[in-house]
Amino acid sequence: MNDYSYEKGIAFIVEGATERVFYEEYPKKLCSERGMTITKDEKSQENKYTICAENRSILVLINNVGSVSQMTNSATWFHRACVKEYSNIGWSVFLCYDTDAYNSDITKFHEGDWLRLRQSIESDAESIADLAAQADIEDVMLCDFQGVLAFLGLDNNTPMPKGRKGKVKIKQLFRRSDPACAYHEGERARALIQTLDIDLIENTAPVPLSVIRKAVDFD
Repeated sequence: MNDYSYEKGIAFIVEGATERVFYEEYPKKLCSERGMTITKDEKSQENKYTICAENRSILVLINNVGSVSQMTNSATWFHRACVKEYSNIGWSVFLCYDTDAYNSDITKFHEGDWLRLRQSIESDAESIADLAAQADIEDVMLCDFQGVLAFLGLDNNTPMPKGRKGKVKIKQLFRRSDPACAYHEGERARALIQTLDIDLIENTAPVPLSVIRKAVDFD
């Protein structure tokens, strides 16, 4: 039995653990800006959040793909946990991934995997947006470079490290801050993500984050 009368649903299907944390924190900051509340359902087996404002509710569900072998499971998850469980609402789906990962030496995904996932769910979604670019989630986080420096206690004149990927750059910054302090992905990146300026990131990120802002609204 669901306790809310939801007006719509938002589903994030993300590439990995750090993406999951980022796209958990992003709606929280949007809600804080707008005077909305967002609450995690700790009793649910799903990664489930409810956004509320003036007796109106939006449902948010997040699924971490993790690997190419789980792609089919993610489509099944959307049909089961979203569409079937909440059949009376429309769904906006965000696919969050790094298109450049296909070219890495060790890759979890191959070109076309996300397209096939999109095709398998599009008949049951009101909209699907690809939050995708040749950038990893750390590249997005580094759009608030001063925020990262402040979190690490580094001088604001610290130059951006060299490297093709944001993950490499952030690892270098962590080592520069404290050689004994390594950057960890996933849940351990949450404290850093929580300090970042989402407005700055939204305006400069290589992915169209503004589409999330539009979805997290009752208009």
